[in-house]
Amino acid sequence: MSVRSRVSALLLASSLAACSGGKTREDALLFRLTDPVGDDHGDGELVYPRRADLGRGDLDVVSVAAFAEGAATRFEVTFAHPIAKPSRAQAVDLEGATVAERARHGFYTFNVDLYVDQDRVPGSGRTDTLPGRGLTLAADSGWEKAVVLTPRPYEAREALRKAWRQAALEAYEKKAGGIGGKVEAELNAATEQELEARVFFPTVIQVSGRTVVFQVPDRFLGGHASADWGYGVAVTGATLDRRVALGGMFGGDTNANPRLMAMGIVPGEPPSADRFGGGRKGDPSQSPVVDLLVAPGTTQEEVLGASKPAWSAVVPSGKAVAAPVEDAGVPADAPDAGAVIEDAGVVGPVPPAP
Repeated sequence: MSVRSRVSALLLASSLAACSGGKTREDALLFRLTDPVGDDHGDGELVYPRRADLGRGDLDVVSVAAFAEGAATRFEVTFAHPIAKPSRAQAVDLEGATVAERARHGFYTFNVDLYVDQDRVPGSGRTDTLPGRGLTLAADSGWEKAVVLTPRPYEAREALRKAWRQAALEAYEKKAGGIGGKVEAELNAATEQELEARVFFPTVIQVSGRTVVFQVPDRFLGGHASADWGYGVAVTGATLDRRVALGGMFGGDTNANPRLMAMGIVPGEPPSADRFGGGRKGDPSQSPVVDLLVAPGTTQEEVLGASKPAWSAVVPSGKAVAAPVEDAGVPADAPDAGAVIEDAGVVGPVPPAP
């Protein structure tokens, strides 16, 4: 085929695609959030553990994008460095289990939490975060749904189910006394129902270079992810240890600090391969979050710092929360919309708040 013929064929194919409504990757883009490079240091002092497979830049998120994909939303989280792949040559415990055996979804060094504020109504939704994260969302950023990407989703879900079930039993016993078999069964069912409605652990996952891709079905979010919703994105280091602390729940005792697959933080230099260093002395509830997406007008270092201000979700479209209406019918002052974000960004069972 001559050059002229090849050009004509390409033009014809392009015209047919246009006439048939052919879509490109960017046509399916719902929104994209970007985050500064080089801020994977928590409050500014966090130090990576002593290990060869995890260092500065490895947990540094630079973008979070969402795409419409059939009856699901495809999220793509891109890091500054290529994502470490699980190895069959690397043992993870004294029993001889390997990293590849424990982490079967193509990654093992991080967790990514997405807290989704769908209604954008101040005072609505939950403001607590996953156990061990040490964060509180602002009142105008309460979440209705949470998506948690973790190397061991089934184990994490079961750990939360057990923890929240125990918390529900203890709350009922404190309020009403002894627990019979019928009540226990009802609390178990309520915990499972809350898990299904509130939180999702992706299992359809693909890792390619610096990007991890995962699907969240429309049946969970109620449709494709919207650029008008608020998104809280937090990255923690992952631990593959079988033992998971179950002594707390959302809004529970911060001193218990259950980690739920998240690597902890200690003061000074990191003592080993399974702890971050750089923690604050006398602050056992310090957040071990490595990288955090924050709304315009604040910084990651402030939110993760000693004063621990409330964390505001990021709205990709940049639209402000609707102003509440006062009794007299006059709208109250609306919160500052902040800067417009570039482009037009959950976990396990969550028991009802006490």
